[in-house]
Amino acid sequence: MEIQEQEKRRASNLIWNAAQDYDFEPDFKAYDEEGQADLYWNSIIGAVRKNYGAQPIEKLFSALRGSENEVLYEQLIWLGLENAVFQREAALRPALPALRRSYAQRVIASVQRANLLEIMEEAHFRRALGEDPALTPWDRKMLDALEFPGDWDADTLSARALEILQDCFGFVPNQGQGKRIKKHGLFPRKRKEELFEPSAVRRFGRGYSEHVSASDKDQIGPARRTITDKSEEQTEALLKKHISAYFGQALYDERTTAELERKLCVDNHKNCRLYYAVGSAEYDRKLRGHYAKRRKGALKQMAANRAAYEADALRHRNSILRLTARIRNAMMAYLQPTVNRTASGMLDPSRVWRGVYLDDDKVFTRIMQNDPGTLCVDILLDASYSQVNRQAMVSAQGYMIAEALTRCNIPVRVSSFCSISGYTVLTRYRDYFDRDSNDRIFHYFTAGCNRDGLALRAICREMETAPFEHKMLILLSDARPHDIIQFSQNGQYVDYSGDNGILNTAAEVRSLLHRGISVICVFTGDDNDVPSAHTIYGRNFARIRNLEQFADTVGTLIQNQIRSL
Repeated sequence: MEIQEQEKRRASNLIWNAAQDYDFEPDFKAYDEEGQADLYWNSIIGAVRKNYGAQPIEKLFSALRGSENEVLYEQLIWLGLENAVFQREAALRPALPALRRSYAQRVIASVQRANLLEIMEEAHFRRALGEDPALTPWDRKMLDALEFPGDWDADTLSARALEILQDCFGFVPNQGQGKRIKKHGLFPRKRKEELFEPSAVRRFGRGYSEHVSASDKDQIGPARRTITDKSEEQTEALLKKHISAYFGQALYDERTTAELERKLCVDNHKNCRLYYAVGSAEYDRKLRGHYAKRRKGALKQMAANRAAYEADALRHRNSILRLTARIRNAMMAYLQPTVNRTASGMLDPSRVWRGVYLDDDKVFTRIMQNDPGTLCVDILLDASYSQVNRQAMVSAQGYMIAEALTRCNIPVRVSSFCSISGYTVLTRYRDYFDRDSNDRIFHYFTAGCNRDGLALRAICREMETAPFEHKMLILLSDARPHDIIQFSQNGQYVDYSGDNGILNTAAEVRSLLHRGISVICVFTGDDNDVPSAHTIYGRNFARIRNLEQFADTVGTLIQNQIRSL
């Protein structure tokens, strides 16, 4: 597996953020099955350094170096470290439990229990989900021993890890080629070349890991948080190439994007970048390797979105009809003339006494016609990886809302957002007057993190320049903001996640409301995230539990906003 430079950089950023230390070069990085920096494991790696320091952990892994089963021993110890550091960090990093659950579900869904490592990994993460793993007594004893508690210090943890390897495998530290693993029922004997992988990039968990030895680190020299001059330009160029290949061609030229970054990527979003993409389904045949694989995966998801919609087309179309009727009724009610009390107009005999006795000159009436013709709606889809299991649902919901608004002759624009290596990517599927482009909403797919606050700020800028009097924003979101780029708060850098991300997103929502833009949220998250949605959107959000509720629930939200125009 070849790891791309931008993913190596992102892995380092994740580790630095979790370690709260930016002055070292990580000697261990983790990647998922597609070679992307693994959000959860790199956060754990950084947290291990933060909690136990560099020297004790380096010394522990150095004791394994050169042994025949080095890869196995290393990964077993990482399961123990993960258990210990999670206990220490879960209360401090609100996003960590959700990341762990998501990773655990991936493990259980894909593991084949082909060897001891996979058995231990699956059992460990089943426990993390509160499940009881089915294990032999020998395997259960090993798992119990490996699940290090969070109150051990580094020396105790290291000593216990080496004791476990010695008891279970006869391992002798710092002895090079250790003893071969004894055959037992669930871990058949393997050839030497299958057990020892000396390469820098090797299998790790559900993906891969990258190792830098002490000698390699000496050659690299001291770590630098920011790359400068030509190397920085090359890294940025590679990152932009990756984003362009994955999300499609840019919507704006570099000059326009740079100007938008200058105005929007400030204060809490300083050091972030923007990329506006055209949400197409085109495939560049010049793409090779990692870029080609990622783009093909996105295209495959686009086809899956459309297929899922068509599989239940009748119910979806009925929902569109009902939602269209709800919106049209709200618009017609808004069109009804209203009677206003004025100082001139048609005399109202029943109010003449007010002019005589109360000195009230508003004894006349005037019929006023409302004109909602200048209303526009933006739909913004959360396209972060936390929505990966809801891609077909989110694209279908976005399509149904857009189609109903289009049938009511309300201009609608549809975009999505996610965050990749510090870039917030906004993908445009259709613009206000692209009446026949709703099908492009099925080009939606998920990737990376989500910096909701910056996405809202960017979409607000777009809406402010729109030539309409009344404006409404509808978000489809799980209300779980999380990004790798930290921001400064009271003189310290903090994670853009948990309460920090929620409060920043809520502040951006209030900014839109202050500018006269109505904001409502169709909540797509879990029960645990409902309080977050309430904090961000107040009462203007609704959760769709099944398709039968969709038209009535969303219709009520939109009706209420139209009536308040």
